Amino acid sequence: MKPETIRVISRLIMSLAAIYNLFWGVLIAMYPKVILFDESDSIFVIIVLQCVGMLVGVYGFAYYFASRNPARYWPIILVGLLGKILGPIGSLHYIFNNQLDPKFFWVNVFNDLIWIIPFSWILYHVYKRNLVFDEDEEEE
Repeated sequence: MKPETIRVISRLIMSLAAIYNLFWGVLIAMYPKVILFDESDSIFVIIVLQCVGMLVGVYGFAYYFASRNPARYWPIILVGLLGKILGPIGSLHYIFNNQLDPKFFWVNVFNDLIWIIPFSWILYHVYKRNLVFDEDEEEE
């Protein structure tokens, strides 16, 4: 695959991740009950989920910057990938300990697991130097 194609695909992936995270973050911050499968009315749970929504939205802004030049901002992509891996691990831990409804794992499928391969693909190409830092790329 040509370096230019890798660059375009990488930018597209991170742009989609930015839009997705901004949308999901706003949704969870405004309507936290959308991911509560047990219909919890605990104000503490609602507040924590709203904070999670704000953090997810902040990741959206970070992914936007990474979309401008994925090779330059690869650490943002790496941090995102780590979150996409650790989130489902944490959910599985609580599911297997009967502290989280198994239906919650669908949240991980659509918010974490679907991004592991694309983020890994970008980082692989950065590592292999197929995707390199270009000072002029962000100005396009």
